[in-house]
Amino acid sequence: MLNNIMNLKRLINEKDINKFYLLLFMMVIAALFETIGIGLIVPIVGIITNPSIIESNFYLNKIFYTLNFSSTNKFVIFGIFALLVVYIFKNAYLFLFNFVQYKVILSQQLKLSKRLFTEYLKKPYVFHLEQNSSTLLRNINEEIPKVFQGIVLSYFQIITEVLVIILILGLLLFSSPLATMSATLILLTSLYFFVKYFKGKITSLGKEQQQISGNILKWINQGLGASKEIKVAGNEDYFVNSYSRMLAIKISNSRYIKLLEILPRLFIEILLVSIVLCTLLITVFQGSDTSKLMTTMALFAMAAFRLMPSINKIVGLITTIRYSQPALKVIYEDLFVNSNLEKEKLTLHQNQHLNNIYPSFFKEEIKLNNVSFRYPDKSDFSINNVSLTIKKGESVAIIGESGSGKTTLMDIILGLYSPQQGEILIDNKQLEVVRNNWIKVIGYIPQNIFLTDNTIRNNIAFGVEENEINEEIVWDTLEKAQLKSFVENLPDKLNTVVGERGVKLSGGQRQRLGIARALYNNPEIIFMDEGTSALDNETEKEVMKAIDCLKGEKTLIIIAHRLSTIENCDISYKLDKGKIVSENKKYA
Repeated sequence: MLNNIMNLKRLINEKDINKFYLLLFMMVIAALFETIGIGLIVPIVGIITNPSIIESNFYLNKIFYTLNFSSTNKFVIFGIFALLVVYIFKNAYLFLFNFVQYKVILSQQLKLSKRLFTEYLKKPYVFHLEQNSSTLLRNINEEIPKVFQGIVLSYFQIITEVLVIILILGLLLFSSPLATMSATLILLTSLYFFVKYFKGKITSLGKEQQQISGNILKWINQGLGASKEIKVAGNEDYFVNSYSRMLAIKISNSRYIKLLEILPRLFIEILLVSIVLCTLLITVFQGSDTSKLMTTMALFAMAAFRLMPSINKIVGLITTIRYSQPALKVIYEDLFVNSNLEKEKLTLHQNQHLNNIYPSFFKEEIKLNNVSFRYPDKSDFSINNVSLTIKKGESVAIIGESGSGKTTLMDIILGLYSPQQGEILIDNKQLEVVRNNWIKVIGYIPQNIFLTDNTIRNNIAFGVEENEINEEIVWDTLEKAQLKSFVENLPDKLNTVVGERGVKLSGGQRQRLGIARALYNNPEIIFMDEGTSALDNETEKEVMKAIDCLKGEKTLIIIAHRLSTIENCDISYKLDKGKIVSENKKYA
């Protein structure tokens, strides 16, 4: 438990810790109100069953004569209304307390979700190659809510209920010590064995449910993502059955958890009824008079009425915490074990002055000196001792067979991978040192353009807030991408929605939209990774015409299979097994 609390403290924003201290203070007040509400039952029942208690009780006598009551009936009516007012005020405060509690905890959930999403996006590109996106989706959408709603909120609610129980037991102990101690011993012993019996199964269910949730998302993503291929092959049943098997396990686990949520209430109800009856027997055997017996029983009945939901809630919350505990482990490790954000903050701090020294960036050349790179868990280098120089304004082609390392080399120059050996220099400055400036001068056209189910405008100004999009620049990029006339003839023009992954556009239109996107921020260097390999010859010519218009204005780095794609390039490098095997310069 202590380890959980320490890990949770690191997850919470340091500036917001004081809000949690406020919650703790409000908890104490809430517990006091709960106890006062129950404690007032005793004098009210006492007055009704034995009016003479007004004379014998110092406090009741003081109130009776201070407020000048003429009869005990009026005093009883006053007491009942006073009790009602106390309960109204108590419940109003409890509503306020729960409002503040949910607001504080759920706002932290929002901040942590944003923080984890940022962490994933900032991770090295290699991380995303090794991770299944379904697992990352599960962590953001399901595991973080478990941490805050299943663990943090549960801890706070447990503390509240424990405070209420302690204060109520104190009240009962003052009223009837022997009966209270006997009842408490029976209650604690029974609950201890009940929780101990089920805790192992609950934790294992939480771990299994975590894995199953990731698998369910994986099958949904794969089924919907490859819907065209599945439809053609007629493999719908395979994906449906695989999804159904995972879902059946999840539902079975959920059923077991739901039963475990009900069982404590039934067990505790029997337990508390037994304890109240035992208390009645103890009070009778103590030889108490009828009025005291009635008062004591009223107090114990009211206490049991309030304690039953509290104890039931605590047992349920302990179940929830154990079930949600695997989520805390996953989130904590992703944020604090090998955290990329922490490393990035350090790197940015170390290199910030260097990034600010060069406001005018990339004037001369990109140089690779003896660069070698291999993927994690691979023994062979994908890029082996590569050296090359790309001058500003040149158009450079990287060619080679499939698997020769072309895309890997481009990804290294882009800065997605860090080489294990060698160095990448931008105007004789280390790429890692000037990364902030580097990302501002590059544009990237991948082989498969990722288009969101949004408008043409938003897909070109990708990642730019709607109110910050420069429409004039959008039209300019469309013109350079040879797509302006097509968009102008659309009924909704820039407001045309392209559909998920751009399904409403042809392959050539998607590629040219990708070119327009790459040009939106006016980069100095354009990277194109086999952007025409899936196109027919005629469409390829149209796309390359748009690219060739940028020749001389931009530095172009192009990967291609077809020689026709790179016939206008100034220089070409041929790769084979990660090495440059030939270099062909063709300056105009």
